[in-house]
Amino acid sequence: MRVHEIHILLPGIPARSGRGFLGYCTIALLSSEEGWLLFDTGHYGDRSLLLDALAKESLSPADIRYVVLSHLHYDHCLNLPLFSEATVVLAKRELDYAKTVLTGRRTDHTIPEFVESLMKSRRVRLIHSELTLDSRISIFETPGHTPGCVALSFQGTARIVLCGDAIKNAWEFLRGVPDTVYGDISAARRSIERIKKRGTIFVPGHDRAFRIGAQGIEFLSQIEWSVTGDVYPREKDTEIFRLVT
Repeated sequence: MRVHEIHILLPGIPARSGRGFLGYCTIALLSSEEGWLLFDTGHYGDRSLLLDALAKESLSPADIRYVVLSHLHYDHCLNLPLFSEATVVLAKRELDYAKTVLTGRRTDHTIPEFVESLMKSRRVRLIHSELTLDSRISIFETPGHTPGCVALSFQGTARIVLCGDAIKNAWEFLRGVPDTVYGDISAARRSIERIKKRGTIFVPGHDRAFRIGAQGIEFLSQIEWSVTGDVYPREKDTEIFRLVT
């Protein structure tokens, strides 16, 4: 789907299961003045769908000039190796945070143990507070969910913010605080307020794009998500669950 100039390649899903967090993040594509930019990459379970979504745009991973990582949790960064030609953009604080996790000084089970190898021999552009990439695109720190989260502001036909997990879903936007905070909760609240001032359309890390209208949250697309399974004695590949909202 399209949100003005932003292509939502894979929509975020605001859901958990009894087995744990599903980790289906929003993966977005947009055009910078230097070429195509991908915001977050998803995880291994997204890989085939992500490649298919790029192909529908007549693109391959080699066409991506920048990959912006909102943070280094597994559900946002594990498909980075697909984009070996791209420059990786992320916050220095996030790299530093990941190192504290890997050395046992912090606990965060969603940072991959091999995150340093993902960055090995890569072109990396580090953000210190804010990076103006071009006349329409700025990437700015939004600490809270992790100490080095970033969001992306796009100034085109609308003021759009790709929030990453600083705002995972509409509930967090309304409540003003993320459900999960590995950084500082006061910083997380300030980051949400900063995002609110930067945009008129918001694309959360795990939810549909929305704007604020006279009646409150106005979603710009539906969630259409289903679960199928091979649960004997039901028929093979039976739909177990479907959400449309």
